[in-house]
Amino acid sequence: MEIKQDWAFYFTLIDDKNASIRLNLALSEVAPIKDYSIRTWFGVKLLNPDENGMTTREEFPKICEIEDSISEILENNGAIMVGSIKNDGTMQMCFYSKDAKNHEELINSVMQNHSEYQYGTDYTEDNEWGYYFDFLYPSEYEYQTIQNQKIIMQLANAENNDELEREVDHWLYFATENDTENFIKEVKEIGYTILSKEEIEGEMPILLHISRNDTTIWGDVNNYVWELITIAKNNNGIYDGWGCPVAK
Repeated sequence: MEIKQDWAFYFTLIDDKNASIRLNLALSEVAPIKDYSIRTWFGVKLLNPDENGMTTREEFPKICEIEDSISEILENNGAIMVGSIKNDGTMQMCFYSKDAKNHEELINSVMQNHSEYQYGTDYTEDNEWGYYFDFLYPSEYEYQTIQNQKIIMQLANAENNDELEREVDHWLYFATENDTENFIKEVKEIGYTILSKEEIEGEMPILLHISRNDTTIWGDVNNYVWELITIAKNNNGIYDGWGCPVAK
């Protein structure tokens, strides 16, 4: 099966412990995939996790080797890898397939080359892909953080100076005029300029375009984007991303 690839990662907390999640975002457009209802879980215990329960620089290549080998052998057997997690001294992987009859045998064949590691596997039916959507998939804030990272990388490739302020544009959607005006009132108080308000087709028929002078430093971007998401949610709106010119 041909699967579109849009791999991304983000940091979050799982049971109040640091976690790094990597997943194929593109699967959200097609999942759950018919007949691919068996979820295979694989987990390996890190030998020397750092103080945050994550891989150290020294162990990282070996864990990547294990991850690549497990992914290759199961995907060649028809499974779809959906994501992986590093958290609390472990690396875990998740796949969906039509059946998992020989998955344990395949995983054992890989791990016999890494006898120093403790590992485990599990198989269960998950018709709605709950593990992918309810556990791996990012929240609205985490998803936007991934998009922020992509834009910042594009800017970096264009030799952008993150510390220079420039006009940063944002787009949002609203269902009603009242919600839009309440949002406008709030963001004007924190320095935003309203560039346009346009009527469009759809369930959210008001498209709002606003801007403010800001840096594109990673932390700053997340802070002002999250703030806009929160204000939009409080007014029944949807945040739809940002853009800006390169500053040198």
